[in-house]
Amino acid sequence: MDEKAPKRPSQESPQDIGYQCEEFNGMNVSDALTAYRTYARAEGKSPKTVSWVVSSVGYFSDFLGPDKAQDIAVIKANDLRRFIIALNEKPKFSNHPYNKSQKQKLSPSAIDNYCRGVKSFFSFLKREGFIKTNPLQNIKLPKLPEVIIPTLTQKEAEKLLAQPDKKSDEGYRDYP
Repeated sequence: MDEKAPKRPSQESPQDIGYQCEEFNGMNVSDALTAYRTYARAEGKSPKTVSWVVSSVGYFSDFLGPDKAQDIAVIKANDLRRFIIALNEKPKFSNHPYNKSQKQKLSPSAIDNYCRGVKSFFSFLKREGFIKTNPLQNIKLPKLPEVIIPTLTQKEAEKLLAQPDKKSDEGYRDYP
């Protein structure tokens, strides 16, 4: 059999079916998101996870503008850093279809969520061979403020424990 003859689909190895970086030079964010949706669906990702990543990357793409979002290969680490800075200045609910924009800025956890979605997308692009290196791999996200959850006082704990009715089966079960 001639080695230069094209392979039939049944002869292709899994590596042949995979994506090659050379084939996707100039791939834009929109095409990459389509590939991500296909991958996520095949991998059984939650629809909410897919929506989260797609919306995060959409915001990032809007931030980059039409010129930079046309080619995923030109996106660099500083683009995500600039995105983080812009998000820090962005008011809550700006451009939201139902809620009015507020003076309050986005919370650190909201900014963290956007950035984790974008980083996860670029990890997918690297893993699948759409890009040779992940430019966002070494980006450290801003630290989130530590949230301290208030605990019950001794009096509140005693009041809570006094609630179960020990005469019923459920109350006896719920009593410590």
